[in-house]
Amino acid sequence: MDTEAPKIVVDGELNKTLLVGEADLPPEVTVTDDCDDVELETSGAVDTNTVGEYVVSYEAVDNSGNIAKMVRKVRIIPEYRGTIYLTFDDGPGPYTAELLDVLKKYGVKVTFFVTGRGDDNLILREYNEGHTVGLHTFSHNYATIYQSVDAFFEDLYAIQNRVKNITGETMTLMRFPGGSSNTVSARYDGRTRIMSQLVKEVEKRGFTYFDWNVSSGDAERVVTSDGVVDRVVNTLKEGGDSVVLQHDIKDFSVQAVERIIQYGIDNGYKFERLSADSYTAHHGVNN
Repeated sequence: MDTEAPKIVVDGELNKTLLVGEADLPPEVTVTDDCDDVELETSGAVDTNTVGEYVVSYEAVDNSGNIAKMVRKVRIIPEYRGTIYLTFDDGPGPYTAELLDVLKKYGVKVTFFVTGRGDDNLILREYNEGHTVGLHTFSHNYATIYQSVDAFFEDLYAIQNRVKNITGETMTLMRFPGGSSNTVSARYDGRTRIMSQLVKEVEKRGFTYFDWNVSSGDAERVVTSDGVVDRVVNTLKEGGDSVVLQHDIKDFSVQAVERIIQYGIDNGYKFERLSADSYTAHHGVNN
């Protein structure tokens, strides 16, 4: 007796957010079944000229009555006001899975700058769900990584190897702990102005580093999700690129993400993950 439902397979991005008037290129959706020839029924449509949320449903039923269902959600947002790059440092951690669930709900792609902590499976999930998995050094220990250029790259290559072993990709996008403008490094570098050396050397070695131009404050004095939301939405760069700094090891910061996404969608912002061609939001180097 056939008790297994058909399998619906998606090739491409299922959920997405589009600007009003922007073309919708739906993914290729197919269905397979081990026992029967089944057909995929589709219902619902997307009107890209009208702001709103649209649902397209897919369903397949085999000869034994087993049912497979899948839903695609498309949001059409108003006139473009800017692009938001949500970025999360220091993970993966105990709240990363919760964050990934929220991002999947809204079809939003972000960037994780990961360290040597946490579960490999969380990094693999980040990668498999279409997010950028960037590098944030393995130890994230300022006293270790900012002793010398060699010490920094030993740590950076360690996290690069971890990510490659998990995802198969040699990642070259990175963020300095503390950002390129940090002065904490001066405590450990023997007055060598190590950051001035590193910003040049990472690019020489084929890396692209990213700072931020919107800080959630979750590593400073902001300690509530309300505070994170207020800090982010009130400092977004209208008409430009907002690279937002958050930490997925902070529960209150993760809890703020859904409201930040909702604000962005309702107010004409697009969400993107960082790539080698993205705005780098470089700070001025102070050491």
